[in-house]
Amino acid sequence: IVRNYDYDSVIVGTSVTENFRPSQMDTLLGGRFIKLCSSAGTAYNHALLLNLAFDTHEMKRILYGLDVYSFIGALDETGTDMPFYLYDKNPFNDVQYWLNRSVLGSFLPRCLRAWGQKQDDSIRDSMYNWAGKDPYGLIALYNAQFTPVEPMKPAEYRSDKAIDNLNHHLIPLIEAHPETQFDFFFPPYSAAEWSSMQAKGTLESMLNLRGLCYDVLSQYDHVTIYDFAARKDWVLNLDNYKDTLHYGQWINDAIVEDIAAGRCAVETRDQLDRATAQLRVWANELIAAGHWLYQGS
Repeated sequence: IVRNYDYDSVIVGTSVTENFRPSQMDTLLGGRFIKLCSSAGTAYNHALLLNLAFDTHEMKRILYGLDVYSFIGALDETGTDMPFYLYDKNPFNDVQYWLNRSVLGSFLPRCLRAWGQKQDDSIRDSMYNWAGKDPYGLIALYNAQFTPVEPMKPAEYRSDKAIDNLNHHLIPLIEAHPETQFDFFFPPYSAAEWSSMQAKGTLESMLNLRGLCYDVLSQYDHVTIYDFAARKDWVLNLDNYKDTLHYGQWINDAIVEDIAAGRCAVETRDQLDRATAQLRVWANELIAAGHWLYQGS
């Protein structure tokens, strides 16, 4: 997909970006989008995909889901096992792919049957998409934690790893491509996700990463940062969630609409800090109550 699809813009991120619709993004944001998503993806996963995209295409716009979980691992950590030989420029080690039983017996025959056919453009929306496969509402709390907090780790607990990931996997791309617009957004986890971090003792370290990312990324003129993390009408309504982290496709659609309209852009660090403070309030309220307090309760 990265090498061969026709595109000039991409959406990059973890599983919370898999329900975006490139056709909608084409219309509202301009360009021709595809999804380069990695479920449980790390900053390294995203960098592998983006580097290959820049090597093979002229890139107009990058929409990047700034999932703080993606930046807390080791520099070489990936969300799943990766076929690294397909990401390099050595065609000879691709023998591992071409002589694979499933490729020879299943994939290649299907490709040959489709030879000469026009690419099905609608597949850009459906690829990776899991929308409509799960129930939403109170069931989203199955992985929530509202227990008293464990000893809280310091705010700087994961800062070094986050800075390393930013400096190795993201900043070089931004600096090498001033012609490309980079739009980063903090996704809207439910409030129960932040209370779960509080219960695990990691809330302050994860909140701190928001400010750290903003400070590093906001220095560039071709970067815009959006923050949807404290959207009260979204994150306090469990009808939007299948678990504490994953929201429905209607939220993905609304994010694109807001970005197209310039809503929820972060203009100052103070603006981001106010939203961060609100996330802390909700987390503390839920921990104090020991259960879900808001809509859908």
